[in-house]
Amino acid sequence: MIQPDKIIRSNRKTLSVCIDPLGVVTVRAPKRCSDERIFSFLREKEGWILRTVEKTKGAGMRLPPENLDGYEFLLLGKTTKIFLTQEKKIAYDAEGNRLFLPCERAAERLKKWLKENAQRIFAEETERKAAEMGVEYSSVSVTSAKTRWGSCSYHNKIHYSFRLLYAPKEVVEYVIVHELAHVKYKNHAPYFWAFVEKFVPDWKSKRKWLKEHGILMGIF
Repeated sequence: MIQPDKIIRSNRKTLSVCIDPLGVVTVRAPKRCSDERIFSFLREKEGWILRTVEKTKGAGMRLPPENLDGYEFLLLGKTTKIFLTQEKKIAYDAEGNRLFLPCERAAERLKKWLKENAQRIFAEETERKAAEMGVEYSSVSVTSAKTRWGSCSYHNKIHYSFRLLYAPKEVVEYVIVHELAHVKYKNHAPYFWAFVEKFVPDWKSKRKWLKEHGILMGIF
């Protein structure tokens, strides 16, 4: 039987259940709703609840603990483990997927490091893909957006969430192509997708990855 993590009773008339990015199951119920009615409701929703909770686990999502030592997260699609050190500088072992992070202001410095690397990697890749696609953009910047992986303004300014750095390289490439395609087409009409497909033939699988891993935008 499903055991919810939270049951919140209030002046509402209906029952509802929601699951947050960490797989926490919350039931919202009327004040006088019995436990029996709540658990009957959960049994009705059991299949959906189990699938959704499993999806959050499959994405490897968990919020960083206060002590980041040993914390694992995705970096360019690869599970990377943090090791806190007494060194003054951050060191990244790409071959071993290890990130050596100074203890002092660890979370703050990690976020800064992620943003700096996202800016460098995305700017270089955007320049390369723009030349290949034959389009010209105004600028590239990195934001802390948690709802959109990337965007292209009316004036062709490209913005990426630094959290896109969690995605595999081929997914990053798709987002970059997608935003550069908006330099030419400001909508999602069939000709827009046809243009994207010229450079990322399997764009649908990349978009699916982003949808399935959107919960990753909740970390850091």
